[in-house]
Amino acid sequence: MKRVFYTGSIATVLVLTACALQAAPKPEAPQPPARTLTIGIAEDQPGLSTRGPDGRPRGFDVDTAVYIAGRLGVDPEHITWREARPEQREALLNNGSVDFIAASYSITAARQQQVSFAGPYLIAGQDLLVRHGERHIDRPEDLHDRAICTTAGSTAADRIRRSFARTVELTTRDTYSECAADLISGVVDAVTADDVILAGFAKKYDGTLRVVGHQFTRERYGIGVRKGDIALQARITDAIRTMIDDGSWRRAMETHLTANGFRPQAAPVVFNAPDRPVPPADPATLDPDLVRVTNAVAATSNAHDWEGFRTLVCPETANDIDEIVTHYTPRYDTHLGPELTTAGFTHTVTAVTQPDPDTATFVLNEKFTDVPDKYRNYFKDINYTGTLIRREGSWKLCTLNADFVEP
Repeated sequence: MKRVFYTGSIATVLVLTACALQAAPKPEAPQPPARTLTIGIAEDQPGLSTRGPDGRPRGFDVDTAVYIAGRLGVDPEHITWREARPEQREALLNNGSVDFIAASYSITAARQQQVSFAGPYLIAGQDLLVRHGERHIDRPEDLHDRAICTTAGSTAADRIRRSFARTVELTTRDTYSECAADLISGVVDAVTADDVILAGFAKKYDGTLRVVGHQFTRERYGIGVRKGDIALQARITDAIRTMIDDGSWRRAMETHLTANGFRPQAAPVVFNAPDRPVPPADPATLDPDLVRVTNAVAATSNAHDWEGFRTLVCPETANDIDEIVTHYTPRYDTHLGPELTTAGFTHTVTAVTQPDPDTATFVLNEKFTDVPDKYRNYFKDINYTGTLIRREGSWKLCTLNADFVEP
């Protein structure tokens, strides 16, 4: 009996052990750590980027950064946000403290010597914020013997002194919020920054502060990356293109900026990946009628023959194209100085491509003459990119985008 009992016990143990081994889950393969990013942002620009009551950043620049991070495979909860003030941005990028910066970061020739840019993703322009009842400041030329404020590291106030009002008194603060407080208390007469930034403060202090509404520069906002990081620059630029194409850019604009009273221009031409100009095609491969129409677009605009110009344009987009052309042409600007009425321009077709028999793309360069030096940061030379479509045998200009050329 003892032997039978002992043998049965062994059998039972073996069966239980086998079942346990069969039921035991296989060890899971170790998961790779989640990808993370550290992104530099501003923290005092209503509409673009501010910290909410919960401590989380919000605004158009923040939405742009989150969208880019998603295209790079990083979820929002794996983003570390770091404040990037104007005077810190280049150092933060090049010492590796941040992976990229989305903080109203204007693309300029000087900055491109230190960092690389993807984009642009937004066009803005320098303007003035004044007290709501102020009636004597309409343009930067009105700032002689006045006090203005901007942030440390910004060149905005120096630009006013150099080009518009030599006797202006300059004050710098660490943040735009401090400048706005000085304006409300009467310490300064105006705050200068880009209009998209100032619109946020005008909304925040509605009835107390207002934006003058006279841009006198054009600024292309880009995403800053470490100098020479061409791979990341290209991926971010592709993400910006996708954000514009799928409607996310427009939704973020309406949520954060249009609600502040900012009047945005159309989405900019995105090209920094690095710059990829449209290569000219062999003229022998192009439809002769296409060549004739592209040359006629340049010729009619150079002659100010706008009736002839409109015959070359798709009727449903004619008004939009008119608005773009007049917006970028000095003599048609109605809010800057009268000295611009004599400014001239010349359009030249620099490249044409024809991917199929019925569609084509061309680049039209616009060079300006007789523009006063003080407005050279506003009326920089332009590269227009246009799309033509053949309809019922005739080529028509159906879309037009513009981007100014950085010297």
